[in-house]
Amino acid sequence: MSQPKPYYNIVKNEAAKEATIYIYGAIGGIDWDTYETINTASKFTQEFNDVEKDADTIHIRINSPGGAVFEGQAIYNAIFASKKKIITYNDGICASMAALILLSGDEIHAFKNSLLMIHNSSSYYWGNKKEVEEQLLAAEKIDKALGTAIEDRLGITAEEVEKDYLNYKDNWFTTDEAEALGFYDHIIQKEKAQVPEDIMQLKPKDMVSKYAAMTFTIPKTKSKITNTMSKPNSFPNLVAVLGATLATTDKGSYINDEQKEAIDNRIAADALAIQTANSAKEKAEQDLQAEKDSRQQAIDAEKANTTAALKAMRTAATAAGVENIAENATMEDINTALTAQIAVLNKKPGASHTSGAAEDKDTEGEFDYVDFESSIYSQIKK
Repeated sequence: MSQPKPYYNIVKNEAAKEATIYIYGAIGGIDWDTYETINTASKFTQEFNDVEKDADTIHIRINSPGGAVFEGQAIYNAIFASKKKIITYNDGICASMAALILLSGDEIHAFKNSLLMIHNSSSYYWGNKKEVEEQLLAAEKIDKALGTAIEDRLGITAEEVEKDYLNYKDNWFTTDEAEALGFYDHIIQKEKAQVPEDIMQLKPKDMVSKYAAMTFTIPKTKSKITNTMSKPNSFPNLVAVLGATLATTDKGSYINDEQKEAIDNRIAADALAIQTANSAKEKAEQDLQAEKDSRQQAIDAEKANTTAALKAMRTAATAAGVENIAENATMEDINTALTAQIAVLNKKPGASHTSGAAEDKDTEGEFDYVDFESSIYSQIKK
């Protein structure tokens, strides 16, 4: 019994948290020695889910003539539903179901000499007239389901898909044509894709048979790790910024592209936060200085008023006859001395010393030096 050729292989790069899946062969089919289905979606999707657990970016390189619709639909949906970054590549030819699997990627790359072929589903029909008619109706629904992948990629209607791509023809597109239509995001330069020279002359059935017999070089070993960074997980601050543990190898830790972007975004956010904080600090300092200046002006004005009042009080006290006022005398000291002086002056006769007293020109100043209230004059008859 012959062993069926594998139609895909998975190569993991644990250091970069990436994986590459090579779909190089017909999708689905029958092992005519055992009559068992081969190249099924169930095994692919199971291994694809395992890859998703460890890889942040998954590269899917396709060189396939297509194959079974239902197997291919399951593969397309598994890839399309992935939350990881998916990059698909047309490594030679993506025809029929393989073309639709190609459209499951977030980014689609192709070589300059890659070929893309899209057409309707095909099948064998048997049974009576009514049974065949029912199978034809099912084929129409299958085509509509397949067309949704083209609708999503190109942003066109189901009617446009039916007119230009599922029009019961084998629609071949060169890389330039496919890129112009919007199928490709990036064209790979220099390298050459593996494309059989007579591929466009073959019928789909013959194309699948040819690919099934071909031997492709599919990498089966992990890419070499050249990381020479420090010990694993030795960057706690970086881990805190990323919110995730760094990927590691036996030689050290590393960050992938998404983590690099996260760091750049964090640095930009921190720079903006620092700039905002500095602006707020400068404004707060300006407001504080303005408040200090305002308060100092109020204090200076109050001091000026106090000094003027003290000077006026000192002038009044000097005019009243208060002598020997100390240079550092306070307002209270001067007021006390002035009050005492006024009391003394009010005891002396003469209108010049008491407010409201009648003017006496004859005696003015004559007895100023006599204190008639003294006890020695109390016995003098008036």
